[in-house]
Amino acid sequence: MRHMMARLQGMILGLVVGAWLAAMYSAGAQEPPPRPPDGMEMPPPDMPRMDVDKELARMTKRYGLSESQRAQIRSVLVDVKAKMDDLSKDSSTDFGEQMQRMRAIREKQTSRISAILSDEQRAKYQKDTERQARDQDGGPPDGLPPPPPSGDQGGGPPLPQGS
Repeated sequence: MRHMMARLQGMILGLVVGAWLAAMYSAGAQEPPPRPPDGMEMPPPDMPRMDVDKELARMTKRYGLSESQRAQIRSVLVDVKAKMDDLSKDSSTDFGEQMQRMRAIREKQTSRISAILSDEQRAKYQKDTERQARDQDGGPPDGLPPPPPSGDQGGGPPLPQGS
């Protein structure tokens, strides 16, 4: 009898400890992660920081920029980088509003750079920026419609068997 009581007490103690651990785990899972210390903020994954010099070198090679064009485009890129950095630090606006502001900054960047380029360079640049915008928005490449889900041929509901 005494052996059964000790065993029952052990089982009850195990249940109490298990319930306590489960409650502590679920309470800890609901707390948001701690914020990084000031000055150590990282941009969200979809807001990479721009390296002005690398972007300018890429554009120079891609579009064959002259020295004058390089200087003008560099000032545009520096301005855009500053605006994007300010936007990423602004915690007073929600994500949706930040995305709208980011799109507006990029559209202005595109028009400012387009004005600097020759007609031939501009055509290539516009094509590149349209493709990049489509890729960032998650759209299908080259404007093609997305493929149907696997197994779906797009012909409506399945026909009953035996028809």
